[in-house]
Amino acid sequence: MNEDKKLLRSVLKESLFFKGLSEPLLEEFERIAIIKTYTKNQIIFREGEKALGFFLVLEGVVKIYKLSEKGKEHIIHLLGEGEVFSEIALSQVENYPAYAEAITPVKVAFFDKNHFLNLLKRRPELAQNLIALFSIKLRSLVKTIENLVLREAGERLLHYLWELSEEGQKKILELKINKSHLALLLGITPETLSRLFQRYQKEGLITFEKNKIILLDTKELKLRINQGIL
Repeated sequence: MNEDKKLLRSVLKESLFFKGLSEPLLEEFERIAIIKTYTKNQIIFREGEKALGFFLVLEGVVKIYKLSEKGKEHIIHLLGEGEVFSEIALSQVENYPAYAEAITPVKVAFFDKNHFLNLLKRRPELAQNLIALFSIKLRSLVKTIENLVLREAGERLLHYLWELSEEGQKKILELKINKSHLALLLGITPETLSRLFQRYQKEGLITFEKNKIILLDTKELKLRINQGIL
């Protein structure tokens, strides 16, 4: 088994969508998977392109984003190892509704839509995994909308850090994206993000170590989120 196949098997077993599937079913997914690599900043697909299938991230970080009529970018999702994207191709949507781009060197497994649907007909138990995946993505999208519409910039950042910490379980948070991408994800300017980071550092909530954010006071962070304190 070559290195790509070993990586694919490892990620399949841990991915939320594929986790718990039987060995024979995992082997079927390995058989239909096409491993693809992308360089940093390379477009994986563009909005409007024909939706041919879906992807599983094996390595790296992928951003899903939309462009306004004026060319302003807004990030919808940032996806890492084990996460699935463009699964909307499995519905009756014919074209990708957004852009996908590698923001680091990326390796993905591509699953052709027709091959997957044929597999689904033979193995209907896969439908439960698919429904669960759609449900998770829907909740994530609702959170994104809530963040952008109902929360101020500081609240968005605090909620992001809280989720990244798995609700206070982790105190060392690794940023796999640069601050410009984080600002786009939160819907704020890079300057505002920098000011907020400086403020929370002065207040003793966080500190920095290379590309890591260290949470110094998770109790205070939780209190501010619960009480809506910036």
